[in-house]
Amino acid sequence: MKFPLASTVSIGKYVAAQQRKGERYPLVLMLEPTLACNIACIGCGKIREYESNRARLSVEECVDAAVQCPAPVVSICGGEPLVYKGIDEVVTQVLELGKTIELCTNALRLEQCLDWFEPSNRLSFVIHLDGMREIHDYVCDYPGLWDIAIDAIKTARASGFRVTTNTTIFKETEVGDVIEMMRYLTNDVGIDGMMIAPGYQYSQIDPALTMTRDEHEEKFRAIRAATKQHGYRWIASPIYQDFLTGRRELTCAPWGSITRNPYGWKGPCYLLTDGIFPTYEALLDGMEWDAYGPGNDPRCEHCGIHCGFEPSAAYEASSSLKETVRSLAWTLTG
Repeated sequence: MKFPLASTVSIGKYVAAQQRKGERYPLVLMLEPTLACNIACIGCGKIREYESNRARLSVEECVDAAVQCPAPVVSICGGEPLVYKGIDEVVTQVLELGKTIELCTNALRLEQCLDWFEPSNRLSFVIHLDGMREIHDYVCDYPGLWDIAIDAIKTARASGFRVTTNTTIFKETEVGDVIEMMRYLTNDVGIDGMMIAPGYQYSQIDPALTMTRDEHEEKFRAIRAATKQHGYRWIASPIYQDFLTGRRELTCAPWGSITRNPYGWKGPCYLLTDGIFPTYEALLDGMEWDAYGPGNDPRCEHCGIHCGFEPSAAYEASSSLKETVRSLAWTLTG
């Protein structure tokens, strides 16, 4: 994942310090202040995982999570963060801790909420956008949402905010539609970057929606080719791109993106729940981390999502001079 230069330098210093310790360490805190959402996407595992979405963290608990977990990046997700009362306070206080924030939103309320925030090179709005108008509105089960999201992106960028998108590709997603979205967002909207990851087969999601590893590798080879040809702003790191296109293997690093939600510290990852712990340290000590990932847990066999494999790619890059130089060159371009 690509960040502004100041954040990249800060994250690099953190990684270098942690590498010297030789222990597991997170890069991202996945902070879910609320599980409530104002839409019901057909591919959302959260809707199926929790019978009730009324639970929420207090502002103090959100900030404490960012203090407990040393990760330099906080992804505020959910649920829909902009329906959480106090989100402006959370963002302000977490930025004061020196963290980089990615606030993930479906953008339904973004334009009304922009005045709650101040532009910062350490704050990005990450807009859920699963393709062009027809496929996005279908996946979100919300006619007209694509137009709302695009208008919100343009308004936020005009107001000085950094804006990226997050796209999940499903079995029914036409890769040509994704490539057209990448062209439109890069050339017509001027997006700061696009995250794209595969939906995959695991217990909470209907297998009819998701892909096997072979299926997603085929689609990502086309996405990578289009990115190289046209300079689209796909912000997956080079090693993660290699993995998504089947050019290299990566082991999952579920501890690389630690999740805190209203029920506690969730393990092993953002998608699977095999344990809830009272503190960050208890989570690190309480999970059998080596039991997860492709080849270890059948639920993980077709997973390629960034919360487990982008950290793995970052760890691999930091352990090799060649890959470090390659990743640094990628960070400084575009």
